[in-house]
Amino acid sequence: MKEIFIVEDDDGIRELIEFLLVSQNYSVKTFPTARAFHRAVPNEVPDLFLLDIMLPDGNGLELCRELKENQSTQAIPVVLMSAHADINRMEGADDFIAKPFDVDELLQRIEKQLV
Repeated sequence: MKEIFIVEDDDGIRELIEFLLVSQNYSVKTFPTARAFHRAVPNEVPDLFLLDIMLPDGNGLELCRELKENQSTQAIPVVLMSAHADINRMEGADDFIAKPFDVDELLQRIEKQLV
């Protein structure tokens, strides 16, 4: 079973994405903040990271950069999400999803990264 780590501060969005992914037989771990994410990552490595860009204690662009510079996580796909669709630097992310997103498109993009 593929595992996905989600970093999203909005409870509703985080719970919706978790529900969708679990219903598609993914194992999911969610984190509401960059700090909570940092505490978990050294111990476990998922198959994909799904990161919101705007977080209360950091940002997904910075997290993505850190992941891509780290030897143990650099090959793992990173998908960024943001309501600010004008983001032009993705800091090495493998894909970008604008919010609000279409549920089917979100699932397709995640699947594409995990092939």
